[in-house]
Amino acid sequence: MSGLSLVLLTILMVASGQMTQTLYVPAMDDMAIALQVANDRLPLVMAFYLIPYGLFQFIYGPLSDRFGRRPLLLLGLCIYVLGSALIVAWPVFYILLLGSFIQGAGTAAAGSLCRSLMRDKFSGSDLIRYNGYVSMGIMLAPLLAPLIGGYLNQQFGWQSMYVFLLVVGVLSTAIIWRKFSETLPLASRHTQPMLPAYQHVLHSSSFCRQMGMLMAAFAGVILYEAVFSVLVSQQSELSSMEISILFILPLPLYFAGAMLAAIKADDWSIYRLQWTATAALLLGAALILMSAFEPELTLAGLVVGGGVYFAGAGMLFPVATSKAVAPFAQHSGTAGALLGGSANLGGGIFLLLQGMLPQMDQIILGGLLLSFAGLTAWLLLPDNKALPEPEM
Repeated sequence: MSGLSLVLLTILMVASGQMTQTLYVPAMDDMAIALQVANDRLPLVMAFYLIPYGLFQFIYGPLSDRFGRRPLLLLGLCIYVLGSALIVAWPVFYILLLGSFIQGAGTAAAGSLCRSLMRDKFSGSDLIRYNGYVSMGIMLAPLLAPLIGGYLNQQFGWQSMYVFLLVVGVLSTAIIWRKFSETLPLASRHTQPMLPAYQHVLHSSSFCRQMGMLMAAFAGVILYEAVFSVLVSQQSELSSMEISILFILPLPLYFAGAMLAAIKADDWSIYRLQWTATAALLLGAALILMSAFEPELTLAGLVVGGGVYFAGAGMLFPVATSKAVAPFAQHSGTAGALLGGSANLGGGIFLLLQGMLPQMDQIILGGLLLSFAGLTAWLLLPDNKALPEPEM
């Protein structure tokens, strides 16, 4: 299987999960009315998806190091299809939450192993480059999903969005079954128990720093996606289709950030790439926060600032992921699970906690994003000022 084929199949297997995360965002108001729940309860759908999406990655990753990538990927895709079918069959709010939980538990396999597959085949600057290609391709799904979701919701109602996800899940499963070849040969597998495998990976403070940066930047992305529709609805009377267009405007900049990381992988040091990404995170968060105090600039600042923040995240994710998994040839599944599981579990828990806040406005959003970007910058400080290597 060529590098290009592997990249395309990796993008395909992650696409259904990425679409699940953003497809319904433009329709949140209409879904709240149809399901007879308060508008501010809809972010729970994303939380119920992200928490199992994070938790189950901790299981899939180490198991894939022992049994191979292919069986775990197919199992996860089948579970995802089951969750989608459940929502289609019983379209009520609590089943929506349950189905979202099952969807997250299933697509966690692809979310975890997309990092391991690249490490199975590539190393060095090639690893950064191909992770950048995967990041660019993966962003096509959330780029298209809000447009598709807004159209389906307006034309056929919110349930049609989950019929669409069910079809995508079935097709993805069939294609992976026929086309995907195992990337982890028997000679590269290990039989180490799960806990010692995690201890082996977490012993590296460099890995922990990269994981912390990914968690911080990802929390900002998830928070922005979860509250964007609510904030825009508070500031204007736009339709779900118009909101979906505004929602996707920052996403091409994520694509651009990932492309820059891929292009500059040979020329720039990892340190320079990460500081450039972090500067974009800080600038984007500052734009969102400052524009909140100017009513005429509030909506524009939300979109433009979000775009700059997404550009930084798009650049940071492939670089930090590559640096984190590079030392772990036989434990890349475990390392990938820790990266993806921690980021998504942390994001889901954070959404639950922010749902308990008495209010959510653009000032609070900007302040939180600035905090996440600041944490990323702190983790990039020299080792002896951030997380020093433990004494042996």
